[in-house]
Amino acid sequence: MVAPRMTRAAALLAIALASRAAAADDRPSIGAPAPLPALRDLAGKSRPLADVKGRRGLVILFWAGWSDRSVEELKRLDAASTDLAAHGVTIAAVNVDRFSPDEGDAAELRAQIDRLHLRVAVLVDRGLELFHAYGVVTVPSTAVVDDRGRLSYFMYGYSHEQREALFDAINAAAGIARHPSAPAARLAVAPAALRRLQLGRLQLQQGHADAARSSFELSAKADESFADPIVELAALALDSADRSGAHDLLDRAAAMDRQNAALRRERARLSALELSRPAADAQDALADLARADDAAAAGYLGYLLWAAGDAARAESAFARAKEISDVDPRQWIAGEQAGAEAAWSAMARYRRQVAAAGR
Repeated sequence: MVAPRMTRAAALLAIALASRAAAADDRPSIGAPAPLPALRDLAGKSRPLADVKGRRGLVILFWAGWSDRSVEELKRLDAASTDLAAHGVTIAAVNVDRFSPDEGDAAELRAQIDRLHLRVAVLVDRGLELFHAYGVVTVPSTAVVDDRGRLSYFMYGYSHEQREALFDAINAAAGIARHPSAPAARLAVAPAALRRLQLGRLQLQQGHADAARSSFELSAKADESFADPIVELAALALDSADRSGAHDLLDRAAAMDRQNAALRRERARLSALELSRPAADAQDALADLARADDAAAAGYLGYLLWAAGDAARAESAFARAKEISDVDPRQWIAGEQAGAEAAWSAMARYRRQVAAAGR
């Protein structure tokens, strides 16, 4: 269970996110000098990020203890830190749990760091100044700074679709060759497009579908080769049973990025809505995505199986969705009679709940 102190921290950070999300003018662009000010470590000592940076670069993770995805990314970066340090890239885990942390907060943070057995530098962003300097709108968010101190990559969230692209960017900074069989990652999404995408996901989670649609449209305009906001718009079309609009949007996204996991997930949902196509095809596609840690796909699969009366397999899919996202998809069908209409409604509600975390 999340401690009350952390619950208050999450609420305060959500207010900070909402108040700053639209103020984009002061954010560094890719290739611009990265802000590298001094922050405090857990002992209260001032540590300039410029001094923390390795000879090949620095990875800055903005994280919070109440965010499971933050902790997940922190643990993976920590596991890679020794190898990355040998290649000249260091990691700074910048904690943003509180705007003005007190001694109780500091003690809680130190206890969490001890439990995680971290090796990376953990710093505290008092006043969330660095958080705002990088234009962060969600945690976790990650910046990669190159050897010249310039921002080379920035990622909002930590979905399974993004994490390999992040490590491709880090490996590129470190000069570590990517495996020849691995797909090339797209590293240069326009920062404004990423910000608008994540803002839209937050709005969707909060129940503001019209505002989210506007944010996704602005994201798509900010980077016309970025498939993710187009897929989000297609998902909204599916939520309202606009199959024709969803078809057009998914075709448009496929022309940009045919391997996009969210694209494949929403195509599977669309195929399940098409009575002329067998539901088994959609179930197989969603099962593959669920195995790759796509929570919404696992939830979709569970709802399809539940609607078809396959309670045992539905329960397994729901358990997988909850394992990935920590959000139980069964809450939206509790007390409902199994059927297609309830399943479609539940799909939309579950996806919106997990969207902002990129799950």
